[in-house]
Amino acid sequence: MKTSSLGFIAFALFAGSAVAATPVATLESTKGNVLVNQGEEFVTAQPGVALASGDRVMVMVGAEAVVQFADGCALPLTGGSITTVPAASTCGGAMAQTEQVGQMYAQAVGGGSSSGSGGLATSTYVVGALVVGIGVAVATTSNNPSNPISQ
Repeated sequence: MKTSSLGFIAFALFAGSAVAATPVATLESTKGNVLVNQGEEFVTAQPGVALASGDRVMVMVGAEAVVQFADGCALPLTGGSITTVPAASTCGGAMAQTEQVGQMYAQAVGGGSSSGSGGLATSTYVVGALVVGIGVAVATTSNNPSNPISQ
């Protein structure tokens, strides 16, 4: 009973982290160096990338970008800023959190996925393996040791 419960918990934790976030907008145009962070790291953004609530768009100094929401609302992004994509359109009253980052230099690490659903983050695999490992260790530990410490 204990083993099946732990296995179910490990599966639920790992499977739940694999669910992709629902896109609320797309990055319609970019000019200059624009990066997007969809949970793990900033990567070079391409026009058309789907954006979910909480994704962050970094527009480097001298660059520009436009986030287009499903209702047609366009949110222009200016250079030297990081904007967090809200859960709903800014034309519908949602507020986009924007921070000015000033003169900043960044390098996109790796190619990343332009759709935001190219795979799970490495940390997801580590957490999943850790949970499964703990479950196996607990399941194989006997509650009645054959050689007790005190006799």
